[in-house]
Amino acid sequence: MSQRLKTILLNLAKFMVPMVIIGYLLWRMDPEDWERLRERSISYPVLAAAWGVALIAIILSFVRWWVLVRCQGIALSLIESLRLSSICFLLSFVSVGSVGGDLFKAVFLARRSPGQRVEAVASVVVDRGSGLYGLLLLVVLGLMMRESSDTFEFNGIGINDIKWLVGILATVGTFVLAFLVFGGRVVDRMIKRLSNVALIGPAIVKIGPPLRTFHVHPWAFGLSLLMSVGVQGLLVVSLCLIANAMYASPPTFAEHFVIVPIGMLASALPITPAGVGVLEATIETLYHLVPARVTDASGTLVALVFELVKVVLAIMGTIFYWTAGKEVQASLEYAETHGDELERELG
Repeated sequence: MSQRLKTILLNLAKFMVPMVIIGYLLWRMDPEDWERLRERSISYPVLAAAWGVALIAIILSFVRWWVLVRCQGIALSLIESLRLSSICFLLSFVSVGSVGGDLFKAVFLARRSPGQRVEAVASVVVDRGSGLYGLLLLVVLGLMMRESSDTFEFNGIGINDIKWLVGILATVGTFVLAFLVFGGRVVDRMIKRLSNVALIGPAIVKIGPPLRTFHVHPWAFGLSLLMSVGVQGLLVVSLCLIANAMYASPPTFAEHFVIVPIGMLASALPITPAGVGVLEATIETLYHLVPARVTDASGTLVALVFELVKVVLAIMGTIFYWTAGKEVQASLEYAETHGDELERELG
């Protein structure tokens, strides 16, 4: 058996992992949830709209990475960016967490632009970080939309406590980002000194230099954050449309802006491929905690349909995967055999 055939079979096997997880979650669904769903007339046009909104969100995230790459002085056309990002989105379903796709992007750019390895890694790290920061901002926005009199409570912590905690995290995160990106030479000297400090040194090395590469392009960095909020907001809208297409009394639009970002933050943890399973469990829990009124919707089933929407989008990436040129194939092979060092840099 050739090495290429082995690689293809291994990737196909990995791609089946999310399918197995989805099958298991469907199998363990409460029969009453299925009965309620059968009694409900599903709105397929609304489901199609949810798919379209998710597609726009994913494409916007691809464009965000392209903006970050271009401001680093790395030659990459928008079409190339869309092609590579589609392959990476596919790879996120065959690797634990999102490292698979991120590693490929970093390897491709590093091979494409010798001598710009730091910039290549920076574009990937900042793209990932801006996405998570966008989620955090959406959590803040969603909690601000909740009334203080609401009874939402989690493990004895009330909504006002959660608002304060998330507000502090967002404030500190914003200050750190602004300090690293907009600061001058003092910041560079501080990063150099802190890099040798035990415990925090490794984290400083991973986060500091990549962000500092954007100090000459602060507006591009700010645009990436704005686009991140747009991406995550569109994904919230997509999941909300799915819930409304399937159920008569799902959580409200505002409540989804609390539920979905938290679920996505949880699914970002590198536990399962593309966070499949983690998102469903989190959404199901929050569907019982957050809504002001009892909902007839199953958070597990709504999240599963949302995952299937993403899987359909990922399958579209197979077109680019199978038609990839020699440069892309070489980068994929290199990432599989020599990507350990770059993977450590990506964290």
